[in-house]
Amino acid sequence: MILAFKMEDRERLASEADEMSYSLDDGKRLLEFLVEKGIDNETLVHRYNDKSEEYNKMQVVRRYMAPTSIADTLCALYPSNRENVLILDAAAGTGLVSAEARKRGFVQIDALDPSEGMLEEAMKSNLYQRYICDVIGDNTLDIANDTYTVLTLVSLTSEILKKLSVKCYEELVRVTKSGGYILINHYDYIFDTDIMKANLADLESRGLWKLTDRHYVEEPHNGVRRCTCIYQVA
Repeated sequence: MILAFKMEDRERLASEADEMSYSLDDGKRLLEFLVEKGIDNETLVHRYNDKSEEYNKMQVVRRYMAPTSIADTLCALYPSNRENVLILDAAAGTGLVSAEARKRGFVQIDALDPSEGMLEEAMKSNLYQRYICDVIGDNTLDIANDTYTVLTLVSLTSEILKKLSVKCYEELVRVTKSGGYILINHYDYIFDTDIMKANLADLESRGLWKLTDRHYVEEPHNGVRRCTCIYQVA
């Protein structure tokens, strides 16, 4: 069964969370556990593996809307022929971005995530064509040059995103087709951190990509604003 996250699916998952007495506070505690400051990458992956079965319930009670926002952005970029758009969902997790994108007609989607447990949850719902278990870092991904029409990077753990190197962004550009897009979504203040701000600007100054748009979505339940930066690859 494909996880589509229609309204009835949200209600069902919320009901299941209620039956387990899974509250908003529980969701917040789980999030804090997963994104603890100063945590090393290996420990982080182990935590996501251990908590992968709880992850979707956490996002339901938190009213997590980033996947919907990214899917809407994809629709604006590709108003037609969506079945031909090849997407890499980096930091794919359990597949929430793919679930929303599939509802809108995008079907060629691959997953990249370092957590086997999270990818296994996505597999249960058949959300991707290819499941790539690897980190987003200085390593070279097992992906050919110019493979994807668009790459999404949604809610990568902030402690990692803030410190990604220039090499990492170059790798994301390498696997994306010329003229394609890289969509980065996170809380707006993350984009103002020194390392990330400098690295994003560095790629633009070298002509590897260009910032074509930036838009914001308020999260009324926590008073924080999310930002999506849209970069077009040269």
